[in-house]
Amino acid sequence: MISVSNLSRSYGSTLAVDNVSFEITNGEVVGLLGHNGAGKTTIMKMITGFIEPSSGSVEVDGLVLGENTVGIQKKIGYLPENCPVWPEMRVTDYLIYQAKLHLVEEARIGSLVSEAIRKTRLTEKATARIDTLSRGYRQRVGVAQALLH
Repeated sequence: MISVSNLSRSYGSTLAVDNVSFEITNGEVVGLLGHNGAGKTTIMKMITGFIEPSSGSVEVDGLVLGENTVGIQKKIGYLPENCPVWPEMRVTDYLIYQAKLHLVEEARIGSLVSEAIRKTRLTEKATARIDTLSRGYRQRVGVAQALLH
């Protein structure tokens, strides 16, 4: 379960997120909707531990953000709007690299990468360099890396 309580984030004098609270239960699918600048990306970056909230708290499966941020990051797959990929890498090499960044146990990396490639239908592109892929396939690579945790 993800529990967000009274979450706020300021950038200087600009309040980007103001006192947001919600819970997401296991298996529930949720979307964050809002206009540009509403704070959707900021909320996601706080939940995933990429930025710290100015106030409030985030818990993921009982792990508290700030106390066990790495543990939370190991549980959550996050695909930012512009997936940061290294275009010179081959798809499989990039996914192995991402699995290691997510601190996946070495013994599980091969099977997780294979499963992510299968789920995102990247099998025929697994050995291709990312810079040779269409935008759609690059997005699939981003989704595949988000599955690696």
